[in-house]
Amino acid sequence: MSLGNPSALSSSNPSPYPLSETETGFAFTTERGAIYHVDFTSDSDYLPDTPFVDSVYSLSILPISGSFDRKDPRIEPTIVQALHIFFEADPKAILLYVCSTENGQERVRSRLFRQWFSRHQGGFERFDFNYPE
Repeated sequence: MSLGNPSALSSSNPSPYPLSETETGFAFTTERGAIYHVDFTSDSDYLPDTPFVDSVYSLSILPISGSFDRKDPRIEPTIVQALHIFFEADPKAILLYVCSTENGQERVRSRLFRQWFSRHQGGFERFDFNYPE
């Protein structure tokens, strides 16, 4: 995957943090020293009987360590940059994003992801699915 800056980032957005490649995606460190991983893992077992089985991945945004700042304006463009790099490498990929129910913040996570998507959709389609539980 190429770590170049995609042109889809707007000049009105703060600059993304530098990304480093990991075994499963990317990592970045914020100004406050928080380390995040942006992981893309195969989800071929999720939809095994489909013709696109090898193109299904899950997206995870994982705070690993450090002092986390929910209002850090550079996190959004960093995640967007990681997504652009991922889709440049596999344009036909299907990406699943499941909002963790950990600590009761799934609605906040879902709303944030929806906002990011609306600002940076760039030719992608999003389909929402909610489990009733």
